[in-house]
Amino acid sequence: MNPNVWELILVTAMIVVVIIGINWYKYKKSQEIKELTPEQQPKLDAPRGRSQDSGKVIRALKSFASRNGYEIIQPGKIAHGTGVSDFDALVIGTFGVLAVRSMGYHGQVYGGEREQTWAQTTGSGRVEFPNPLQQAEKEARLVREVLFDNKIKGVPVEAICVFPNKATELLMPRSTPVYRMKEFSALLMKDKYTDNKKVDIDAVAKALRNAVEK
Repeated sequence: MNPNVWELILVTAMIVVVIIGINWYKYKKSQEIKELTPEQQPKLDAPRGRSQDSGKVIRALKSFASRNGYEIIQPGKIAHGTGVSDFDALVIGTFGVLAVRSMGYHGQVYGGEREQTWAQTTGSGRVEFPNPLQQAEKEARLVREVLFDNKIKGVPVEAICVFPNKATELLMPRSTPVYRMKEFSALLMKDKYTDNKKVDIDAVAKALRNAVEK
């Protein structure tokens, strides 16, 4: 066969391969766009993985409470008025009340202490959600109100957020007060959680248990 014919066949084949490749790329991109459409992926309407790895946080808190003779309420869903807290657990000790929210979100999480809205991105897309630090502090006030209604005053209530999933990328300033599991475990060893502030553990625990969402 004439060499020129072979060259023509080869060039034609290469052109066909390139065209197929371009069309395949366009198809994949169109599919990705469809996957990110809220109508196609309604699960993107809310962050994903909230309860993932929360067991790690609960086990650490139970161990902490046990070795110090503290009380633990789990889950920490305290109802007051029209509000309900969304804590995974409350620990009541001589130091006061520690309210903990486990944030098992995976993928990448963007935010900052004073930003009203945070965001999570995964392979399925992006979703925004309220600043969990601000939400936790708001719900801590709800816990204080329950104690006040029970004539229990002056009890410190601290709310913290823990990210137990090692694979989660926290894309936020270092000063943002959130904790990984290692940091959380170290936090529980601090002296402030064994300080005796003369908190009546039994009375506080009873008041909060009575306010647990039914």
